Amino acid sequence: MTIATVTSARDLSRFEELPVELIDDLPNATDATTSRSGFGDSFDRIQAGIQGWLRHWEPQRLPAFTPVRDEMPESDRGRSSLHAAATQADGAVRVTASVYDPPSREGAPLGWSRNWASVAVLPPTRESGRLYYRFSVSSRLVLDGQAALSLASTSVNFGLVADAVKASPFQAPGFGTPIVRPLVGVQAREDQDASASQVFEGSIAVRQGDTPAMAFVIGTDLLFQDGWVRVHEGSSTWIGPAGQGASGTIEFRYAPAAMLRLLGRLDEPHRVA
Repeated sequence: MTIATVTSARDLSRFEELPVELIDDLPNATDATTSRSGFGDSFDRIQAGIQGWLRHWEPQRLPAFTPVRDEMPESDRGRSSLHAAATQADGAVRVTASVYDPPSREGAPLGWSRNWASVAVLPPTRESGRLYYRFSVSSRLVLDGQAALSLASTSVNFGLVADAVKASPFQAPGFGTPIVRPLVGVQAREDQDASASQVFEGSIAVRQGDTPAMAFVIGTDLLFQDGWVRVHEGSSTWIGPAGQGASGTIEFRYAPAAMLRLLGRLDEPHRVA
């Protein structure tokens, strides 16, 4: 039995009527013949591959944060009262403080500002497309004090470039403005324990061979006057994954341009020309 192939997508007039004489030649269901499973490979392998790809994010560890700025009052020169423990490769910056401002002092409020930076360089891109990323920013302040003015704040700046060879993530557009201020103006009162967390996701276009880089700067500020303030152990700001996982890890994935073009056409209906 032979059914003629369709030579042109427009030449479909022969199928306006069913080829009954050909269908009559098909064997009966009771015939002891071997059945076939279909033509070619099934879609299961493609479906499993796509589902696995959609679920998978590549982890990238952040190097330990490096102190980059330490501003303090003139009376505090030589040793800042806003202390920081040695940083580790866990994406966190930890701070403590014990400060006192006597009522007899006159002048502007006392202020401390410290910053730490870390840069993550990602693997080179194998194909042109887009780099997708996600991470979380979390902060906690454990405070105590009695003062006329006592405000503690945290911040995180973030910069991303497609190729670290051509540009610095510290000069990326918008880097100078914090991506988030997790805690702003928390007052140092008795048994004050404040925390906040936020997830960020985004993407950037990349070319084959690019080496993307991300820059993070964590900041902690303390402003107070007339009284005393303590910033207790447990106060910290850290970068971590969007979901569960150890802090100090961000997540990324590449999507090739060919796949993005295909996804953009998947919802287009198939029509006969």
